[in-house]
Order: sequence, then structure tokens, then C-alpha cells
Amino acid sequence: MSSDLVVAGAGIVGASVAYHAARAGAAVTLVDAGRPGAGVTAHSFAWIGASGVRTGPAAALRATATAEYRRLEAELPGLPVTWSGSLSWGAADGPPEAGPGQEIVDGATVAALEPALRRPPEWAVWAPGDGAVDPVGVTERLVEGARAHGARFLPDTPVTAVRRDAAGRAVGVETAEGPLPAAHVVLAAGAATAALGAPLGVRVPVGPSPATLFRFRAPAGLVRTVVSNRDFDLRQVSADRLIAAADSPEHTLAAVRSTFRGAADVELLSARTGARPMPADGEPIVGPAAAVPGLYVAVLHAAVTLGPAVGRLVARELADGVAEPVLAGCRLDRF
Repeated sequence: MSSDLVVAGAGIVGASVAYHAARAGAAVTLVDAGRPGAGVTAHSFAWIGASGVRTGPAAALRATATAEYRRLEAELPGLPVTWSGSLSWGAADGPPEAGPGQEIVDGATVAALEPALRRPPEWAVWAPGDGAVDPVGVTERLVEGARAHGARFLPDTPVTAVRRDAAGRAVGVETAEGPLPAAHVVLAAGAATAALGAPLGVRVPVGPSPATLFRFRAPAGLVRTVVSNRDFDLRQVSADRLIAAADSPEHTLAAVRSTFRGAADVELLSARTGARPMPADGEPIVGPAAAVPGLYVAVLHAAVTLGPAVGRLVARELADGVAEPVLAGCRLDRF
């Protein structure tokens, strides 16, 4: 069975590409070595924000993040998104500076937004449009949406190689269960993308970057927004659970207890480290591989934040054959 498009990798980026391409009418096969979002996607802090974006090759792309999630919410009812806003303080010496979509608020406003704080900072950056998601839940919902539009999903099926014809064009992938033909192949396999590209002479400069996520048992309503300071990025994910992106479990637990009233009984439940795919320059790598016609690469940091936007744009480029200007600074050929 031939497919217009094979997407290798069912993390949030691959799932988004599959959903948007299937919704646009492509025949899509999504294939992964495990389950949807079970890899590095599951280890994301999953803070969604377009605020504060100023510079960089992907600045315009990042600025669309919240709007793209709002769109996706409308298309996929029940998407697990919480629009709580975010509060940030203490990241740098001196007074805070607001970027687009942000405002500087005083201690009284901070205390109103986070009433359990023991010592609200004198000033903080408030981004009311920010939110957070359940990254695995979003990925699963994208896969469901793709399948509703006719896509096939093959879990627990590792991709071992990209197949090429005599002219050197990508014509599908090899898997542990046999070949999957396709007119186009999208590599969205995170840090493993580099190994899939290497035998083709396609250098994808991306490697694993460890990121640790701590889960805590905590009182309901202890944290109301996404809170970011020098000690942690912290948010409440359910009535009695917090997650934090930080470095040390002992330091983070102590910091949570000292930062919030009623946190004396907060308990560390787990510490898990994921290997984020980190491009060499920190910016997304999204676009065709010139050396192998029919092959497309989509690998990036902040994948949960940018997944909806990147999936939509990749699907449009593959469907229309027209380059999207917002991706101009993200191409593989910049290396």
C-alpha cells in the first residue's frame, strides 16, 4: 500500500505533521518505535507562550505559538490546554523588562495572582496569554485527529532506514515490520533524526540535551499560574500534583516549600530525565534535505510549544510545494 507521506516519529512534532497533512487530504502513515508522545515529548515542562519573543531566526514562528494552540483547540475539542498565564521574576539582576504580550506587575498584583506566595517579589513579568499543556495528551489527540482524517498509525514499529530509488530520491522507509513506500518522507524522530539521515549523506546537527522534570504531591491550588524564577519553572498539573523543571531535586523541593505557604508537606514523587533534541545552534531545523529529493526534516527544541505551528507549515509546504517565509531561518542548509 503506497502512501503520499510517511512520517517517522510520533512525538508531538511528527503527530502534528501527520494530523495537518491528513486534514489537508494527504494519504499519511505515521510510524513510531513506541506509543504517541512516549519519548522525549513526555518529559517536556510544556509551557506554551508567545510572549517576550524578540529576536532569532525562529522569532516569528515562536510569536505564533499561543495562536496556533488556540486554533488547534477549536479543531480538536478536548485538547488538554490550560490558559493560566505565567509569572516570571528574579532571572536577572536589575528591574524586569517586558516584551511583546507581557507587562510588569507589582507585588500586590503578584500576590493576587499567586496568593500562596510567602514573599511576593516587588516586581514580576506577567504574561496573561501564556498557558501549559499535557504534552502526551496533546500528542494522542493529534494522532486521533490524523486517524479521523484517514491516516494510518503504526506504533511499536521502529524505522531502521530511509529507502531511495536508483535516482537517489526518498521513496519510503524500512521498518522492523517491512518497507513502507511513500512519495515523501518526513523525519521527525527527535535526536534519532541524525542517525537516520547520516547513511544518506544528510547531516542533521542535532544531539540529545538532558532535561530533568520533577513531580511532586502538593495541596490543591497551591500554584495557579506558570511560575518561573531562579529556582524552578513550576506549575500545577492536577488537583494534587506539581511539576518542576529544575536541576536538583533536594534544592527544588526546599525552594517550593520555602516559596509557598501551605507547602510544608509537598513531597517529591519522581525525577525523570529526557533527552531533548537540541540543534547545534538551538534553532529549529525544518525543511527539505536538498541532497535527497522527497526527504524532509523537522526536528527542534521547544517542540511542544512549536508543534502545532510547525505541523501546519510543513503540511502546507509538502502539499503546495511553496516555501513558507516564516520557516526561512530554520532550514537545514544554514549549517
